[in-house]
Amino acid sequence: MRSKNKGKIEQVLLIINVIPLLIFGGITLLLSYQWFSSTMYNEVKQELRYVAYNMRTLIDVAYPGDYELVGDTALRLYKGDTDITGDYHLIDMVQRDTELEITLFYADTRIWTTIRNKDGERIVGTGASQQVITDVLQDQKETFYKNILINGSGYFSYYIPLHNSDGTVVGMLFVGKPVADVDDAVQKSLYPLIVTTLITMVIISLFLFFYAKRLGGDLHYIRAFLSDVATGNLTAELNPAVTKRNDEFGDIGRSAVSMQNSLRILVEQDALTELFNRRSADRKLKQIIQKHKTKNTPFCLAISDIDFFKRVNDSYGHACGDLILKNVAAKLKEYMLPNGFAARWGGEEFLLVFDHADIAEAYDILKKLADDIRSMENQYDDHTIKITMTFGLTAGTTTDITTLLRDADNKLYRGKQCGRDCIVWEEPKE
Repeated sequence: MRSKNKGKIEQVLLIINVIPLLIFGGITLLLSYQWFSSTMYNEVKQELRYVAYNMRTLIDVAYPGDYELVGDTALRLYKGDTDITGDYHLIDMVQRDTELEITLFYADTRIWTTIRNKDGERIVGTGASQQVITDVLQDQKETFYKNILINGSGYFSYYIPLHNSDGTVVGMLFVGKPVADVDDAVQKSLYPLIVTTLITMVIISLFLFFYAKRLGGDLHYIRAFLSDVATGNLTAELNPAVTKRNDEFGDIGRSAVSMQNSLRILVEQDALTELFNRRSADRKLKQIIQKHKTKNTPFCLAISDIDFFKRVNDSYGHACGDLILKNVAAKLKEYMLPNGFAARWGGEEFLLVFDHADIAEAYDILKKLADDIRSMENQYDDHTIKITMTFGLTAGTTTDITTLLRDADNKLYRGKQCGRDCIVWEEPKE
């Protein structure tokens, strides 16, 4: 279930990051294509216009005079005194230099042209389209077309009217470039941009993928950790990669760990003494006994009691009694921290569990502890209160907790019967 949820998180993170990237990349490519195409088309227009004007000037210089159609049946086109009907060398020369197609129309009929049909023949004698006739011949306007169909192929075309000396429009001059050539040039020019954009998008997508994967993984770690804590596992550990993050995820992880510590304190510790409470002490004792079963490590436990504690409460009040309990707990923790653990067993009773210690070693520790408590001075208001403690110590010779606790409790009772301020134990036989 967790893996499934983790995948969903990663998918959502990827979707909300990658889809905007793809949209942005697509829009960027589209706008780039439109901008570049528009720029290229404008450059083509200016090129065609420039060549058309120069071609018209070149014709006027090479053949001075007006255009005139001569003949009854076999019509010939003259420019001034020169028959130019089949003289293609001028437009062929310009076509070789510019790689542009050129056509001279008399009225709407092609007289000169560099455009050839599939058999390699010039398409002279053919007419212009009605749109061109209307725009250029009738309206007398020079016009640029992005896709005029000529001989089955599309051309970027620039048409300018041709005038005789009296201002009469007698024909047109066409300069064109195949649409396929222009589009191919646009695509070749855009290719580096497209490749760069796609590579950038792939790199960013990979970065987002791994980042989303990491975020999804860290969210999974936090979820698993909180789930363990919610089920009562207060010793669960959160992956350090989460708490080391310097962002909101790291803050959440550290807050979760802090919450776990607070819960552990509430659940495991006694509020007054800050020692383990009876519930957590029982659990920790079971863990030590289990370790004794598997590894045969020695352990001991003792139940202790503050002597005549009721007198303290009766004489000085419960606030004073709480102070003494805290002082005693601090002393017990000081001695037991490197040797095992101490817990508040109930009221003024405490449980001491020695891990990795035999009964003789435990007795030596308790003897020093008892001496230290005996010499301890508890200051309350203007009073100095001294106390003693009685201990019932038993060795971990059985794995039955009830038996162990009963034995330690019986020894504590015997110590109280014998005058208190003592340690009751059974010295091991040699």
